[in-house]
Order: sequence, then structure tokens, then C-alpha cells
Amino acid sequence: MANKKKSFPKNLKIRIALVASLLAIIIIYSVATLIYRAGKTRVFIQIAPNDAVITLNDTRVGNKSECWLTPGNYHLVATSNEHLAVYERDFEVKNESLKIYATLSAIDDEGKDFIEKHRQEYAVVEGLIGDQLNSEGEKEREANPILNHLPINNSLYSISYEYDNNNQLIINIKSELKYLDVAVEKLKTFKDVSISSLNIVFHSKNTFEQFNDNDNSDIIQFIKTAYNLPNNYKINEIKQLNDYYYTTVYIDDYNNNLQYAHYRIILKQKGESWEVISSPQPILTTFNTPNVAKDILDIINSY
Repeated sequence: MANKKKSFPKNLKIRIALVASLLAIIIIYSVATLIYRAGKTRVFIQIAPNDAVITLNDTRVGNKSECWLTPGNYHLVATSNEHLAVYERDFEVKNESLKIYATLSAIDDEGKDFIEKHRQEYAVVEGLIGDQLNSEGEKEREANPILNHLPINNSLYSISYEYDNNNQLIINIKSELKYLDVAVEKLKTFKDVSISSLNIVFHSKNTFEQFNDNDNSDIIQFIKTAYNLPNNYKINEIKQLNDYYYTTVYIDDYNNNLQYAHYRIILKQKGESWEVISSPQPILTTFNTPNVAKDILDIINSY
């Protein structure tokens, strides 16, 4: 007797067909998404209020949504109503994903009333902004450990920081010359900080701004003549490291038995005379002495 072929129930065939179709759709969507996102960066945007109209380079995008953008510069504009200020921001898309959060501020009493009515929307975005700032601050402190120690303000000196127009970190040290060494020694106590790598700006009076070229063969006389040093400025023992000669120049206060404001200087022999490699600084860094290796600066800074 011939075997009968087994047949699948009709509803099972339909289910299999539906699953196969769904898998096909998912695969097609995934491939299309990968192709669309290739070479692009994810940018998530959320701006309060929720009805804000957002454009990127004059192309409208959704609020509380992600965009996939090719690397480059973008101009974002967000508007809501005539009672709220227009928000604008320029930003650059690189390879890392971005999150842009902002709130539209009021320009009149009606705007303030509007914000109060949409307080929850603003609260959500303000919380996201706070979280973002904290995260960015943690990353910045990891990259620049000195931020964990600053600012410092006391009666003798202050050590603070700021960022220049290129977003480069600058350390500002302000003190009288008498307490300059105290501020420098404080920097040296930060064991997790490489002070030779810092861009330090000293706001004390600098006797060494004026340089007088001379051909003295004696290194001490060369330094004294080069900077027209007053009598109360003394020069420490000259030391040698490879082709470099270095020392510190300081103020010797006989009346109060004090020595302070030590400035470090590096020189090289130049024929029968000398060449200044670094203008005297309380701390030599890769910024004020860029042509000297950091490990050498570390040694000289410890003198």
C-alpha cells in the first residue's frame, strides 16, 4: 500500500510564511540601515519645549530623535514661538557620536508663562544637560588630573585654570615674587600631575623679559649681562645634562635672610659664548621650552 504524503496544516503554512516574510523584512531593513549609516555619525537632539522646530543646515530634523550625519560642520537652529528666543549652535561632526541638549529661553512674560506650563519638558532636558556636564567634567579630569586639585586660593597665591579659544587648558598662577616658589612647590605635590606638560602662565613680574645679546665666554657673566640682573639676583651652581647647562636664578634678600623666586634657565655652548635655550621660567614646560625633551625638563624642574 503506497505511503501517503504528510501535509502541513494550512494555518501552520501561513505562520511559516509570515515568519519568513518578517525575517526577510528585518534583513532588508537591517542591510538598508547599514548602507544608510555607513560613514556617518549618530547625533541625538533633544530641545525643550517638545514643539521646538529644529533645522540642521536648513534641513528640518525631528526633536527628541537621532540623526546620522556625515562628518563636517553643521549649523543648528531651534525655534518654538515668538515668546521664546531662537537657539543657534555651530558644531562639528567627527567620528564620535554626539548628544545635543538645549532649552529655549523666554524673551517676555508670555514666554515665562509658557515655560512654566511646560515645566516638565524643561526639567527633563535640564536633567540631561546636568548629566552631560558631569560626564564631560569626569572625562576632562581624567585627561587633565590637575583639575582635581584646582582652583586654589589663599593669602599667598592662587592657582586657577581656563581654556583658550582653541579649547586648550591654561594654568594661571598669581602671586607676589616672594611667594612664587611656594606656589611652584604646591604644584609639585600633585603626584598624579606632570607639571612639565602643563601650559602654565605666571602673572608675576618677570625680570627676564628683556634679553641683551652678548658674547661673554663665562656663563655666569653671560646670564647677568643677558638679563641685566640687579644685584639682589643671584645664580645657583651651574649643572650639566648632556649638551645642556642649567641653573636657577633667584632673589637673595639679605636683610630678611630669604631666597625666593627661583627661575630655571637652560643654555648651550655656542662657539666661545652661550645660547639661551629657554627664557627663564619658574617651571619649564613643553609649552615654554618646546625644543627640549620632557624627561630633561623634569630633571631641571626638580633642581
